[in-house]
Amino acid sequence: MKNPLLLTALALVLVFGGIFGFIYGKKALIARYMASYQPPPVSVVVEPARPETWDRSITAVGTLKAALGVDVATESAGTVSKILFKGGETVAAGAELFALEDSVEVATLKSLLAQKRLAEINFQRDQRLLTTRAISRTDFDKTESVLKDVSAQAEKTEAIIARKHLRAPFAGQIGIPRVDEGMYVTEGHAMVTLQALDLLEVDFSLPEQQLPLLHAGQRVRCSVQAHPGRQFEGKIVAIDAKVDANTRNVLLRARVPNAGAALLPGMFVSVDVIIEESVAVLTVPETSISYNLYGDAVYVLKAAAADGVQTVERRYVKLGAHRNLRVAVTEGLAAGEQVVSAGALKLDNGARVVLDTRERRAPGA
Repeated sequence: MKNPLLLTALALVLVFGGIFGFIYGKKALIARYMASYQPPPVSVVVEPARPETWDRSITAVGTLKAALGVDVATESAGTVSKILFKGGETVAAGAELFALEDSVEVATLKSLLAQKRLAEINFQRDQRLLTTRAISRTDFDKTESVLKDVSAQAEKTEAIIARKHLRAPFAGQIGIPRVDEGMYVTEGHAMVTLQALDLLEVDFSLPEQQLPLLHAGQRVRCSVQAHPGRQFEGKIVAIDAKVDANTRNVLLRARVPNAGAALLPGMFVSVDVIIEESVAVLTVPETSISYNLYGDAVYVLKAAAADGVQTVERRYVKLGAHRNLRVAVTEGLAAGEQVVSAGALKLDNGARVVLDTRERRAPGA
């Protein structure tokens, strides 16, 4: 009879040998498959690097404000009796905006005007009497003083009433009222904002090293996030008389015409100060650029291999200014080279690609 221990050992060898053989064979098959596997080509859109003519500029950021803009505030306390405009409308210079309760002042003015009329009658009568020496000069002076005092009190009351009728100091677009009818307001309370939107100003700062390149009348080009791709032309109107000792920056102010009121005060704005006009640059779409710690790169389409397969090459480049969803490339690329403008996120150096020939609008076109 055979040894049962030997049979058990042989059975274990066969079982574990089969298991390890299966695992090794599986790994070998996977390795062989992976060695011969090629991922499917990535669908991409390409566009040639395009020569263009740009202006050389310095970029800064700032905030828009109206050249004429105020918060209309009360000069006296009182209760709001009337709001004489609708928020957002355009008002003329001198248009009445708010009326405060002034019935007491109006009644006082009526009393003073009546006293003034009586004082004028007395003055005219005493003036005639003085010519005939029927009264003394002292009596006439007292009558004249009473007339002047009452006239002054009436003028003061008229001024108080006028201050309770708030008017637009200039023509512009009125904002949303910050008070309601019947509300009591104190002196200096801001009631509404009034902004003349036809001309805006932007204050921005640049490093002191750029000061020799700057001068009044210099062109600027502004852009805001609310209108992507649109630019607003303006000019520098003032350069501050000193450099900030903390930041070593100099403050500048530019004025920007605002046709159609496309811009509003308070908007964040990017400002390009034009240093040199009509400079030749090579540009690609912003979507072509891959930003990483090792440098900025684009994927350039290589010539098709013998088997007709097209691949891409990662090319590190140096970038210049950004404009209209395009970016200038100063080094690393030649005019006419095809760069990937869509689908670059799925690529790596040497990746196989297939061109998406569907018609698309090029960024910045």
